[in-house]
Amino acid sequence: MNKQTIRRAWEAIRRPLAFFCSGMIVMILAVFGMFWYYTGRATAMFEFFRTLEIIESHYAENVDRSALFDGALNGMVSTLGDKHSVYLGGELYKDFSAQMSGTYAGIGVYIGSTDDGVLIAGVMDDSPAAEAGLQRGDILVSIDGTPVDGNKLEDVSKRIRGAANTSVNLVVRRDGEDKTFTVERRQIHVPTVAGKMIDGTDVGYIRIAVFGEGTADDFTKEYTKLREQGMKKMILDLRDNPGGIVEQAVGVASNFVPPNSTIVSYTEQDGKVDQYTAQGTEDLIPLVVLVNENSASASEIIAGAVQDMQLGPIVGVKTYGKGTVQGVFPLSQQSAVKVTVAKYRTTNGREIDGVGIEPDVVVPLTPSDPTDTQFEKALEIIKEK
Repeated sequence: MNKQTIRRAWEAIRRPLAFFCSGMIVMILAVFGMFWYYTGRATAMFEFFRTLEIIESHYAENVDRSALFDGALNGMVSTLGDKHSVYLGGELYKDFSAQMSGTYAGIGVYIGSTDDGVLIAGVMDDSPAAEAGLQRGDILVSIDGTPVDGNKLEDVSKRIRGAANTSVNLVVRRDGEDKTFTVERRQIHVPTVAGKMIDGTDVGYIRIAVFGEGTADDFTKEYTKLREQGMKKMILDLRDNPGGIVEQAVGVASNFVPPNSTIVSYTEQDGKVDQYTAQGTEDLIPLVVLVNENSASASEIIAGAVQDMQLGPIVGVKTYGKGTVQGVFPLSQQSAVKVTVAKYRTTNGREIDGVGIEPDVVVPLTPSDPTDTQFEKALEIIKEK
C-alpha cells in the first residue's frame, strides 16, 4: 500500500473518528457529572429503601406500606418548618379538594371554639342539621359517643363529616340541658359566593367563603345582579375565609377597585418581585369589608388593598396574618404537595405575614353572641355613606 493510498484512507476516517472521539468525551463528562451530582441523592435513596426493607422484614408487627410512604412524605415537607407547606394525602387531600370546590359530605354546620368548648357557630339553611333541629350556640358534648373535650376543631370537623347517606349521633348542650340528635349526612354544596339585598335599603351584602375555582366569575355575576336590583353600597363579608387562589381574589377585586390597581406584590424564591394588577372599574360604590381572626391569605390581600386605597373601612377584629402564597402540585389523583412559593405585601407594600390586617373599626364577636354585632356595625356605617 503506497503513501497516497494510506493518506486517502486516513482522510476518509479522520473526520468520523474525530466526531466519535468528541462524542465519547462528552458522554464520559456527562456521565461523570451526573454521577457527581446524583451520588448524594443515590445514597439517600438507597438508605430510604433499605430502611423500608428493614421495617417490612423485621418490624415486630405488620406494617402498611402506604402509611410508611405517607409518613416519609410528611416528614420531608415538615422539615421545611413551614406550617403552611404540607403533604396532602388521603383525607387531607379530599378535604382540601372539597374546600376548593365547595362540596363535601356532612350535615351543614359551622363550628367554633369558646371557653365553654366547641360549639355550633352556624347552621346552613335547608341542611340536615337545620332539619334535625340543631341551633347556633349549641355546645358539642360528644360525637358518636366519644367526648369532644380537648379536641381540635379540625378533628371535630372530620368526625362530623363522613360518607353521604350515613348518620352521626351528636349530643349538644343547650341552656344547660343535654340534647341528642341523629343527623343524616348528605352532599353539602357551599357556594363560595352568596349575596342578597338588605331589606328596605340600597345596601347589598356579599359573602365569600373561600377563593376557589370560579369564585371571581361567581362574584361578578352576584355583584352585577345586585347592582341591577338597586345596590348602591356594599358590605363584603370575608370573615372565616381562609383564602385560596390569589388570581381569583384579584378577579374579585376588579369589581370595586379603580382601573389598573396593584392589588398585591410578592417576592419569589430567587428574590424577584412581581405584582398582580386588577383590571378595575370607574364605577365605584361605597364599601365596607368585614373580617375576623380567621380571615387569612387572599382575604387579607383584598382587605389590605381596600384599606390601602382608602376605598372603605375594615370592620371586625385583626386578621390571621398569613402573608405567604402556596402552590399546589399534584402527585397523583389522591395526593398533592402544597408548598410556599412566595411572600406577599399589600398594595402599599405592607407586610402581612405574622402581622395581619388591623381593622379601622374594631368590633369583637364570639360564636355565642345572640346577634351579629359586626354586621350590624358595618350596616350602620355603610348607611351613612
